[in-house]
Amino acid sequence: MEQTQEDAGDGLYCICRTSYDPSRFMIACDGCDGWFHGDCVGVAEKDSDMVDKYYCKRCEGL
Repeated sequence: MEQTQEDAGDGLYCICRTSYDPSRFMIACDGCDGWFHGDCVGVAEKDSDMVDKYYCKRCEGL
C-alpha cells in the first residue's frame, strides 16, 4: 500500500495518532504495515501470540 504524505515521516502511529511510546504494546497490520496500540484496536498483549494475522479496520474493508 502506498504511503501518504500524512503518514510519511510524521512519527505518529495508530488510530489515536500519537508518537511512539515503548511502554505501550503495539501490533502491526499485515495489510498496510501500520502500527497500532493494542488497547486502541482491542488486542491485548497477552493474546497477541494467538493472532496469526492482524488487519486494521481500513485494510479489513479492502
